[in-house]
Amino acid sequence: MRAMTMAGLLVMGCGVPMDGGLPDGGQVLIPSAGGAGTPATRAGLLSFAQGGAYLSWKAEPMVHTSSGPHGSVRTFVNDALYASLKAGNATHPNGSVSVKELYANGARTGWAVDAKGDDGVWVYFEGFEPQLNQYFFRGTGNLCANCHASGVDFVLTPASALP
Repeated sequence: MRAMTMAGLLVMGCGVPMDGGLPDGGQVLIPSAGGAGTPATRAGLLSFAQGGAYLSWKAEPMVHTSSGPHGSVRTFVNDALYASLKAGNATHPNGSVSVKELYANGARTGWAVDAKGDDGVWVYFEGFEPQLNQYFFRGTGNLCANCHASGVDFVLTPASALP
């Protein structure tokens, strides 16, 4: 019984991929029609990425090889994150969002979305075709945040990579 309880605590604490039933903690403030925010859930972030509204954001000029595990990528950032990166801020404002398009053999194969919710907690989503639901984490101490911890407030894209 004790081993079962400890294993359960370790799984919960380590950010094992969840199915979106994990507590959201509010909204991620991604602008949308009607001014509502996008829910900080796996389904909400996937829907946002698939909708393509991020395509109007500031972006890296071209697809390139990622310095991390993502393969070939192109990153887009919303206005809040863009202004914060360009100002050289050590902490990004709530509502900061980046969308990384993921590519293989010249074709987009998925997305990685990093969003700082209105509660100041980072939410990470990454999905690859055909399922598009492989990873979803909230907070720190998980697969995504462990790599992103070396960035400025968990953002690895440098301001110099953006126009």
